[in-house]
Parts: sequence; C-alpha cells; structure tokens
Amino acid sequence: MVLSPEEKKERRKEHDRRYYQKNKDKIAEYQRQYNQDNKERIAERKAEYNQQHRQDNREYYKEYAKVYRENNKEHISLQKKEYHSTPKGIKVQTISNWRQRGVIGDLEQLYILYINTDKCMYCEKSFADSVDRCLDHDHETGLYRAVLCRSCNTKDILNN
Repeated sequence: MVLSPEEKKERRKEHDRRYYQKNKDKIAEYQRQYNQDNKERIAERKAEYNQQHRQDNREYYKEYAKVYRENNKEHISLQKKEYHSTPKGIKVQTISNWRQRGVIGDLEQLYILYINTDKCMYCEKSFADSVDRCLDHDHETGLYRAVLCRSCNTKDILNN
C-alpha cells in the first residue's frame, strides 16, 4: 500500500498526537529539567532576542511610549511624586542635584555622611530640618568640604 504525501503527513500527525498523550508527564518532566539545567542560556537568548526585537521595532516602541505618556500623565505624575517622597527617591534626587552642581567623589559615601550629620560642621548648630542642611563643596575643583547649615553655606565660610 503506497501512501500519498498528504496521507503520510496525516499519519505522522496522528502518531505524534498519540505519542504525546501517552507520554505527556514524561515530556513535561523532561522540559522542566531542561529549563532548570539551561536557565542562564535561556535567559541570555531571551535577552538577545528582546534587544534585537526592540532595535528592529524602535519606531513602534517610541510611538507606543509617547501614546502611553499622553494617556497616563496623571498616573505618571503621581508615581513620580510618590517615589520622590520615599527615602530612596530622596537619596537619588539629592545625589543627582550634587552631580548637576559639579560635586565629585564617592557620592554614595557622601550621602551617608550627609544624612548622618545632625549639626553644622562649622558653627555646630543643629539642623532644624533637611532643608537647613547643605553639602558644601569647592566650586572650582568639585571636591566636598563639609556639611554646613544654610546660614554658614550662604556666607561661604570655608572659602575664605
């Protein structure tokens, strides 16, 4: 009995269906084990694919992001406001401001010093609130000098 190509294809499909039904648990276990053993490789390939896909569809994603921002202005604004009131948000904003003002050095360590300083390093007046605390730095070199109160920082005490 000679089978046509279509009949062979149909028989093969039926065979594969029966095999899958009979060995469903075994196949699932094999797939779980394969995924477990190749987690890093799978993650790398997925990251490469996603990066290439975003490059190939850059214009689509730009437009998508633009439309999303237009449709969610209030939500985005609320999220930003909430984030900037968290300790992490305050830290990120403070360090960003220092960078913009030209402060150089290990800003993470400076922030820890800044937060833990409760008195002006010049006049030793206690800080009333975080607005009263200033990070003084040399405007020419960008190097940190001290944590001062607003009054001492305004007088530029350490520059003289």
